[in-house]
Amino acid sequence: MKGGFTQDQIAVIGETEQLLHEARYDPQFAEMMRARGYNEESWAHGESLLNDAKAAGRAKEQAESTKLGATNTYERQREEMWQFSSALAQTCTVLFQGRTEWLNALGLHARRKDGNGTSQIARPNKSAKLDLMVTWQRNLFDMAQNTPEIAASLANNGYPVDMLAQGAAGVEALVRANHVQEQAKGAAVQRRKERDAAFKVLTQWLRCAKQAAAFAKKTEERSLLGR
Repeated sequence: MKGGFTQDQIAVIGETEQLLHEARYDPQFAEMMRARGYNEESWAHGESLLNDAKAAGRAKEQAESTKLGATNTYERQREEMWQFSSALAQTCTVLFQGRTEWLNALGLHARRKDGNGTSQIARPNKSAKLDLMVTWQRNLFDMAQNTPEIAASLANNGYPVDMLAQGAAGVEALVRANHVQEQAKGAAVQRRKERDAAFKVLTQWLRCAKQAAAFAKKTEERSLLGR
């Protein structure tokens, strides 16, 4: 695809432009087509359909570019927040060994496994769905900031209050980035539908005009042979 158009659509553009060029600069062709009902208004209509289709293709291309930018932003922010929250989770796991209630509150502790005294970390994995990831991250930063004992311990171990606030804000920024990405995806789908609809109408017009041109040329050839 080039410039928001498929290869077939590029071909339709080329054929339409060629036909319009003949109608404008070849008096004999224009006269033949006039006899088939194609006057200046008819050609103006075709040109208008062509311009609409081109504009729809450009809009599709812009929508795809916007979608790509939104997706890149979302993926970058998701990776950054994964790194941030994972590092905080690891610090909490080290600092609060044996503090089951704190680890539970942070979303970092599950039931003891097989009664052997070990704990199974309950946080989502990196590929988890965004809603699951965000729910866990929101809780992690909320408890880290708003549980005084936890916040005090973290402040002494590389996570002051402003850093935790930055993390919490980053989670909300990630949610917004995902919303923007979803909107951009929807817009790209809509622009594609609009482009394809515009080309459907243009293609119908082109086929009719080509059929009329072919018939007009054959009629002209027979007329010349009969002289």
